[in-house]
Amino acid sequence: MTTMTRTRAGGYDWLSIWRQMYDAERAQGEAATDPAFGRSSDTWAGRAGRYAAASRRRAQPDAFMAALTPRLRPTDRVIDVGAGTGRYLPYLATQVAEVIAVEPSPAMLSELERTLSDEGVTNVRVLAEGWPLARPLDADVIISSHVVYGVREIGPFLEAIDRAARRLCALYLGLKHPTTALAPFWERVHGQKRLPLPAALETVAACHQLGLPARLELVPAPEAFRFPSAEEALEEIRARLRLTPDPSRDAAILAAMAELLVPVEDEQLAPREQQRYAGLIWWQPETITSAASS
Repeated sequence: MTTMTRTRAGGYDWLSIWRQMYDAERAQGEAATDPAFGRSSDTWAGRAGRYAAASRRRAQPDAFMAALTPRLRPTDRVIDVGAGTGRYLPYLATQVAEVIAVEPSPAMLSELERTLSDEGVTNVRVLAEGWPLARPLDADVIISSHVVYGVREIGPFLEAIDRAARRLCALYLGLKHPTTALAPFWERVHGQKRLPLPAALETVAACHQLGLPARLELVPAPEAFRFPSAEEALEEIRARLRLTPDPSRDAAILAAMAELLVPVEDEQLAPREQQRYAGLIWWQPETITSAASS
C-alpha cells in the first residue's frame, strides 16, 4: 500500500498545536484547583462509578457502534484502546471473535470487570496498561472512543494504532471535547473561559500530518451529560470545576444550574446546549514512519 503524502492543514504543525492546547488546558485546570481537591495518580478515581452508571443507561448499539458494525466481520479480533468501563464490550463481543480491552485506570478496570461479569462475556481479554502497549499486539480492527483528548503526545498514539491494525482504524470523539457542555459553569464560577482540549478536527489534521488517510464522518452525538438528580449534577459539576464542597461555591453552582440545566425525560437534568454531532474518524492502515522530520 502506498503511503499517503503528509499534509499540514493550513501549513500548521498540528502535533505542536496539539501539545500546546493540552498543556494550556491542564495548566488552567491546575491553577483553578482547590488545594483540598482530592488528587490521585488515577484520574478516574472517584468518578468511574458515575461514568459507568451513565454508560449503562445508554442502549447499544449507539451511533458509533451502528456505524462500526457493518465494517466488522465475525472472525475479527478487535482492540478497544481506552475501553473505560467497558460500555462497548458486551455488544462488540457478539459481533466478533475476540476483543482485547486496553485500559490503564484501576478505577475504570474495576467497573469494566463488573460489566463483563454482569453480562457473562467470555471472549474479551483485558490488558491493564496504557497505549502504546509495552508488547505490541495486532488486530483486524482498532477502535478508540473519547480517549485522545487526554493524550499529550498524539503522534506516537496514532502511529501505534496504525501499526497494530490490519484492516481498519476507527476513532470516535466529539467535534469539541464533551465537557464543552459544562464550560459555562467554569466561566460562571471561575470567572474565565475554559480553554479547549483538541478533539475531532484537530485529530484529523494530526492524522494527515502523520500521513494517515483519515476520513471524518459525522454521526449523531448522544448527550454527553445527563444527570439523574440535582444532587448528582452538583457533585459532577463541582468535580469538573476541580472544587471541594463549600457553601458559598455550591450556592454559585446551584444558581448556575438553575439557568444552564433543563429537565429532560425521566426527571433528569441536562445542559441546555450540547453537541448534536460527533466524529467518526477512520482509515485503512498504512505503513508509516516517524513524523519528526515532516
